[in-house]
Amino acid sequence: MVVNVLLTRRIQKAIVDVQESGETPKELSDRLSEYCSKDLDGNKDKEASIEFSLVREVWQLLKKNSFRSGEDKLIYLHELLEGSEVYVSPPKPPERNPELVARLKKLQAQQDRLKYDAMVSNLGPKYDAAKELGTEVRTTSKQLSSIFNFLVSIAAAFVFGFIASQYAFPNLGMRVIIGIIMACVVAIADIYFMARTEI
Repeated sequence: MVVNVLLTRRIQKAIVDVQESGETPKELSDRLSEYCSKDLDGNKDKEASIEFSLVREVWQLLKKNSFRSGEDKLIYLHELLEGSEVYVSPPKPPERNPELVARLKKLQAQQDRLKYDAMVSNLGPKYDAAKELGTEVRTTSKQLSSIFNFLVSIAAAFVFGFIASQYAFPNLGMRVIIGIIMACVVAIADIYFMARTEI
């Protein structure tokens, strides 16, 4: 398994030093040349990582060059890797099932439609012509039957007073007055009961 580490400026400088020494094998030099000019500002990207095996080879070449040149300062591998860390590539998100995506879109459209219907449910006329017409006809017929009943009751009371008084009073005028009084009493009673039940 290939282990990558983050490319730091120290590792990049070591690569440049190894390249300038001229003792780097051609194949290794070709592999290292791509890391010399990398921009390290975004060092969390895949481009800013380097294989650990390459870093170790660079370190071994640096160690060999320092022995040859007689330098006392020897750089250790852990010093070369200072500031770097193991590079872990971010996991790829799994691809979504196309059927699931289509179902989610359908469900989202249904939810949006339900929300829209709920928002506009109290807008616009709520006029149902058939229902309103039926209510008006029932109310009108009830009122007409009340008026008809009121008039028939008054007329019946007048007729009853007029005919019943003919045995007591032979005078026509007195019979009409008694019929009117009876009609008025029944009219007042009807108005009272109509006011209590219909208002």
